Amino acid sequence: MFFLRSIFIVMAWCIILPGISMADRVIAVVDGQQIMESELDEFSDKIPGPFKEAFKKQALNKIIDAKVFYNLGVKDGLLNSEIYKKKLDKARQIIVTDLFIENKLKSRIKLTDKEIEDYYNQNKAKFNTGKKILAGHIVARNNDIAETLGKKINNDTFDKIAAGLGKDSGDARYITQSWMEKGKSRMPPEFENEAFALEKDEISPVVQTKMGYHIIKVFDVKPGQERSFAQMKENIKARLTQEKLNSIKQEYLNSAKVEIIAKEYQ
Repeated sequence: MFFLRSIFIVMAWCIILPGISMADRVIAVVDGQQIMESELDEFSDKIPGPFKEAFKKQALNKIIDAKVFYNLGVKDGLLNSEIYKKKLDKARQIIVTDLFIENKLKSRIKLTDKEIEDYYNQNKAKFNTGKKILAGHIVARNNDIAETLGKKINNDTFDKIAAGLGKDSGDARYITQSWMEKGKSRMPPEFENEAFALEKDEISPVVQTKMGYHIIKVFDVKPGQERSFAQMKENIKARLTQEKLNSIKQEYLNSAKVEIIAKEYQ
């Protein structure tokens, strides 16, 4: 019943106010103030297409909440308060800055498809994902302890022995499984070199690093993937656009008369 009544209210507003087209219709009324669909569209404009419709009901609730509390603030006299004036001045600075960057600086950015493709071809390695392994390892305090454990460990016993090691054990402990990519795992090179040479379900001999003496097991492997230009085009475009914008900003900053008076900030 409520849903039907809401539809009739919207239709009534469209009839009473013929200037409002169905392309920009009243979708809600808060304390006599209309919320137009164009306002909701603007609020949800940055949401990716597949999620936009699902987000709109939530967005409308946020707009309604904002209007309710804004109206209460106005009734409370906050528009004449000093704190409002200070916040308004800060907001004005932010808005003017954003508008200047959007309208003046971004209009100077020229970026061709060739520049984007050249960047991709010159930096392919950056966009590729490397081989990943799911590895767990036992780390022992000294080589004798590690070698003793190593003699007991095989593919069938590794999990059971690892589970029996306490996290706070002084002699040896088990570091649970985690995905690793070479050069990004924060593990020492000796560990990485041995771990990434293993196949799935393979166990390493004892490996010494500055962290201790390790026995590593690889539980799963994901091969590296090459990302195509089509996959990376928008990402590269955004990156190069930001770089060009930063360069243009720097031109203005270099030409500005700036003097830092406080010595501790010079």
